[in-house]
Amino acid sequence: EIIDSKKISINSEGRLIWKDNSIAKLKKGHNYLSPEIEVLADEAINLETKVKLENFLKKWFDDYIKEVLGDLINLINQKTNNQYLRALVFQLYEKNGVIKRSEIDKIVKLIPAEERKKLWSMGIKIGRYHIYLPKMLKPKAVTFRISLWILFYNLQEKNEIPKFGLNFIINKNYDQNFLLLCGFEKFKEYFVRIDILEKLFIKIIENTKDRKFRVNAEMMNLLGCTKENFYKLMGYMNYRKDKSEDTY
Repeated sequence: EIIDSKKISINSEGRLIWKDNSIAKLKKGHNYLSPEIEVLADEAINLETKVKLENFLKKWFDDYIKEVLGDLINLINQKTNNQYLRALVFQLYEKNGVIKRSEIDKIVKLIPAEERKKLWSMGIKIGRYHIYLPKMLKPKAVTFRISLWILFYNLQEKNEIPKFGLNFIINKNYDQNFLLLCGFEKFKEYFVRIDILEKLFIKIIENTKDRKFRVNAEMMNLLGCTKENFYKLMGYMNYRKDKSEDTY
């Protein structure tokens, strides 16, 4: 009935669910995107049926992970001749689809212009602050890849993924490395979504004249924060306040 219905889901604890019942669980595999599947059944199920179910669940999981984490999975399969492009792709895979640009900028600068064009076709975005896979910031992708990461590295500390829809968070207690995996960059007590950070940077550039820009409502609305918090964030991002009001 499980195989015929194919109505399987997976929860954040790495359990495969059928009709609200846990029928299998994920176990650590040889890398974080290749967990093993253990069927949860007693002796009532014979070996032949159990093997059949295991094979079905493995196929279901392979299809599911390709659907939800396709861009991340494809990083492993990329065939590239340029050593620096290969290094970037490998680092991005190792960091679960998000890496700070400052950590890898030397490699990025060594990638020839014609090779860089391949990055977008791989689903890779090179931003001012981060290199990341935009599709991997979607709620379903974040929840899934974070759960696989926690399983593989046996992370005991319970970290909570920020509520989806938030672009700006004030929280001193969040773990910086975990929040980066979730797609947020830390600026002291503030956390900003990395794709929103890129959009903010572009808006600043578009509004910059003579190395100065004026803060506008569009910038603050992008983050969804107060004027006071926005000004503090600008300071944390190393922009200096000008003598005239609202100008940096």
